[in-house]
Amino acid sequence: MSEAPTRVRWRVLAWLCSLSALAYVDRICIMQVRESIELDLGLTPALTAYAFSAFSLAYALLEVPGGWLADRLGARKVLTRIVVCWSILTALTGSAWSLASLVAFRLLFGAGEAGAFPTIARATRNWFPFRERGLAQGLIWMSARWGGAVAPLIIMVFARPLGWRLAFVMLGVLGAVLGAAFYLRFRDTPAQDGRPNAAEQELIGDARGAGGEQAPLSWPTLLRSPTLWWLSGMYFCSNAGWSFFATWITPYLNRDLGLSGLSLVLASGGPLLFGGVACLLGGFLTDRQVQVWGPRWGRTLQGAVAYGLGGLCLLGSIAATPEHIGLAYAALCLSSFVKDFGMAASWSTTIDVGHRYSGTVAGLMNAIGNLGQVVTVPIAAWIALLAGSAGHPGWETTLYYYAAMFFIAALCWLFVDPRRVIVYAEDRRRSSGEER
Repeated sequence: MSEAPTRVRWRVLAWLCSLSALAYVDRICIMQVRESIELDLGLTPALTAYAFSAFSLAYALLEVPGGWLADRLGARKVLTRIVVCWSILTALTGSAWSLASLVAFRLLFGAGEAGAFPTIARATRNWFPFRERGLAQGLIWMSARWGGAVAPLIIMVFARPLGWRLAFVMLGVLGAVLGAAFYLRFRDTPAQDGRPNAAEQELIGDARGAGGEQAPLSWPTLLRSPTLWWLSGMYFCSNAGWSFFATWITPYLNRDLGLSGLSLVLASGGPLLFGGVACLLGGFLTDRQVQVWGPRWGRTLQGAVAYGLGGLCLLGSIAATPEHIGLAYAALCLSSFVKDFGMAASWSTTIDVGHRYSGTVAGLMNAIGNLGQVVTVPIAAWIALLAGSAGHPGWETTLYYYAAMFFIAALCWLFVDPRRVIVYAEDRRRSSGEER
């Protein structure tokens, strides 16, 4: 009887999930102490929006180099560098003394964190077989969403006794410790790790992850691919719509739904908590659908339906406000939940079409996606200001904009084709059989 495969890949995934969660804790926690920062630095929400956009801009511009480096150098070196950089800049955020310094620190923070998720996607390809990648990506994005969900509570625990400045320092120290542990424990491939037995390495297909296929990346083929641009356009609109849950949800809950204190802190993370559950379920579902319908509809139909329903739920929240506060909040949570059924499909598609250059493809998709946040955060602040009264922004009106972004993302999904690898020259792709 042949030996059963070991399950080392799932322990490796636990490290990737931990870094994913920490990335979102450090990224989103600033929203919970936004008012304290504005009070200390003499800012308004419209001015603070520039700091949020600065993060997204730097993050977007360096996503492709980050993913490309992961393809060339391996996830271990690149992810360690990323974690160390974002931890240092998280700590330095606590020393901001003006709008300019806050924007500068958030800009550098975005540059430091850039490439994290493309590199994680590249590591996933090395450690997981095709039929498990959706589930792996679902767990990774569940961890990210849950990191964002607990971020308001974590920063409050630190900020209440220490103040917001020292709270950022504590988060930076936590990141540095986790980054050092990751470097000591993680290896780029099962063969380098040594713990997976032969059966698990065969299941994973380690030769591919170790670089067994050395075909060069064809930039002309990649950049001419319609799938790349529809996928990236989808992610632009996806991030634009989702950015509400990472930026302006707290002032919306406070101003339009009347929440405050601990209830506001907990409610701010609720949509991300439900979104995390959907990421996991969506990862499981897309793997099963691929087995039944193939990659074309096993990935894309799930994404299109998820974003369409997410937009409808945002409109439902508007309809329920202000007469039915509980129903309006439930619609927000449901929007985050159904939308995030598309997350695992999105990132699994980058691995499907990117092959051994999945880090580069994921970097391109995420770079364009984060530009959606760059433009959306100030646009939403401007819309809220116009819709407000007596100097108080009206955040409810911005939900129309966010819903429209989800609807456009749903349409883009229908033109994505995950069946063909898009990173090799045509003759090389045909000879290697890289079509599904």
